[in-house]
Formats: sequence, C-alpha cells, structure tokens
Amino acid sequence: MIEGLIAVLILGFLTLIFGIIGGFLQIIIPQAILLAVIIYLLIRVRVKIARAEKEKLRSRIDQLEGKIKTMAKAST
Repeated sequence: MIEGLIAVLILGFLTLIFGIIGGFLQIIIPQAILLAVIIYLLIRVRVKIARAEKEKLRSRIDQLEGKIKTMAKAST
C-alpha cells in the first residue's frame, strides 16, 4: 500500500510541476488537493505501522519477562 501511495505521490508532483510550468490552473488545484490527501494517508499508514510494531515489541517483552520469572522461580 505504501509503495502505491508513493508512486501516486511522485506522479502527482510531476503533473503539478508540469501544470505550474504550463500555467494550467485546471491541473494545479486538483493536484494540490490530491497531494495533500496522499501525504495525509502516508502519515496515517506510517503511524499505524509504528503502533503495530510497538505492540509487537511490548508483547515480546512480556513473554521474555514471563520466562525470566519462571527461570527465577525454578532456580530458587
């Protein structure tokens, strides 16, 4: 999903540049809106990925703490 959004972002920037060079207002306004939406979606996706990684690490830490506690009880 991220790769697709980045590809659309690059194409959006290219068409925006061509619109600015050519002075086509019909291209500039929709492309600016499109770029804003894509940047927003990229940020949301990245935040969700970061949260998922954080939860994954938290569960792994909890598992390791449990193993350490059982090893400590077994050694006493």
